[in-house]
Amino acid sequence: MRRGHIGGRRIIAVMLAGSLLSGALAGCTMLMPQTGQAEQTEGSTVDYGDVANAVTAAVPRVVGVRDLAQSANGLGHRLSLGLEVDTAEPLTADELDAVVEAIWGALPWEPNTIKITAGADTAEGHEIVDLRTAAADLDPMGVTNAGTGGVSLTDMSARYGKWSAPE
Repeated sequence: MRRGHIGGRRIIAVMLAGSLLSGALAGCTMLMPQTGQAEQTEGSTVDYGDVANAVTAAVPRVVGVRDLAQSANGLGHRLSLGLEVDTAEPLTADELDAVVEAIWGALPWEPNTIKITAGADTAEGHEIVDLRTAAADLDPMGVTNAGTGGVSLTDMSARYGKWSAPE
């Protein structure tokens, strides 16, 4: 009789340990941060519309747009892109405003965040162009730093109006 009692305790202990382990693993899965990976299946592509042409037309200092990427960020989709500009001088608030407004009007899907970095090829090599000072003047949009000199912008509709697909 005593032997059965010890075996019953072992079974209960194993079941309890299994339950705790399962609960811990489920909790860790729920707490894992978003990696920002694009929601693309193999072979599918994201449509960026005419963003590159719209940006270079809006701001003559921007000579190219690179690394366009869409990623899920928990609340919608983020657009990430890099600007190639003619000099390493920081963009002005008016220039950055024109860039973001051009993106807002040309992108065929509504981003809830736009992450922008910028660089310039100079005699010293490739240099980072700081966008943080210019972004600070773009009220009422939300601004956070992104990478070296880059910014992430939110609340574009508060500044540019409700998003609508380009015609």
